[in-house]
Amino acid sequence: MKIRKWLSGITAALVTAGMLTSCGTGEVVMTFGKSHITENQFCYWLSSYKGIYLNTYTDMEDTAAHYRSTLDNGMTVEEYLFQSTIDNISMTLVCSELFRQEGFTVPESVEESVDEYIDDLLVNYAGGNKNTLNAALAQYGINMNMLREICIMQEINNLMVAYTYGENGTHTVSETEKQQYYEENYCRVRQIYVNNSYVYEMDEEGYRKTDENGNYIITAMSEEEKAQKDAAIEAIEAAINNGEDFETIYTTYSEDQYYPNGYYLTRTIDYIPEVVSAAYELAIGEITRVDSSYGTHFLMRLPLDEGAYNNSENADFFTDFEDSLKDKLFMAYIESYLPEVSVDYDILSKYSIEEAEVNNRF
Repeated sequence: MKIRKWLSGITAALVTAGMLTSCGTGEVVMTFGKSHITENQFCYWLSSYKGIYLNTYTDMEDTAAHYRSTLDNGMTVEEYLFQSTIDNISMTLVCSELFRQEGFTVPESVEESVDEYIDDLLVNYAGGNKNTLNAALAQYGINMNMLREICIMQEINNLMVAYTYGENGTHTVSETEKQQYYEENYCRVRQIYVNNSYVYEMDEEGYRKTDENGNYIITAMSEEEKAQKDAAIEAIEAAINNGEDFETIYTTYSEDQYYPNGYYLTRTIDYIPEVVSAAYELAIGEITRVDSSYGTHFLMRLPLDEGAYNNSENADFFTDFEDSLKDKLFMAYIESYLPEVSVDYDILSKYSIEEAEVNNRF
């Protein structure tokens, strides 16, 4: 089971709940500095995280047997998810307190956005009846006012990312941090590619046809076309086996020569999965063949070149590089405060992921 430590980026829809029906503020169950989380808020988040876990992870089951099963780390699924939820909520709490300490204020536009979200729920979910909406929220231990507070806290998470690592933020990203992140997350390969799988349908003017969704229309190759491509693949394989220079073979045969410095892959890149997996299995200088639904690929893993993320020729592979790095650094920054968060486990011991109501709506 793979659970992200903190599901940031989910704002108003990321909420949770438990078994409280009171609309009181509830007892304080988590504290950091002058900020705190109430029992009601915890219950709300508990149910929403349960919904997220169930909807995100294919190996997650809402059964007693699953919650009692043991993970590789020795914890039960219940123990692991419950503590992960506490950690996630703690990070929201830390963000709120640091936001307060820095003297930041929530922009009026953000408050208006939250109010619009609440109003939309009131009209479209509850038919304009506040009692109806509060009754629905009560099963998660909150009311409309509490929902607004929670939504604001979620928005503060995102504001803190911007205020910390955004333009003119309180923290900057060093070149050393960039290079380290690059080395830890990227794999560079040269690819000799031959398409022996399909051809594009062309219109009368020689342009590729597209379907109603804007995707290129493809069709099967003729036997003659495929024979030609297969012959090229055999020649490539023979040249590699004879120890010929990979770059020369690449220049001679590859149908993909768009990236002069090679492909810079991450394990999560939106690219052919078989190619990505094979690339990470290679040692530097090692070569392998991959056959995919797109054709045949011969890969050689290359050493990472310093500062590749700053080279405009490589821009297609680093579109989210800085944002991903900033997210990682911000997470580490917030997590460093978690030991200072006080959690009342005596109160929280009466709750569990297993027994929490699933909240997929609010």
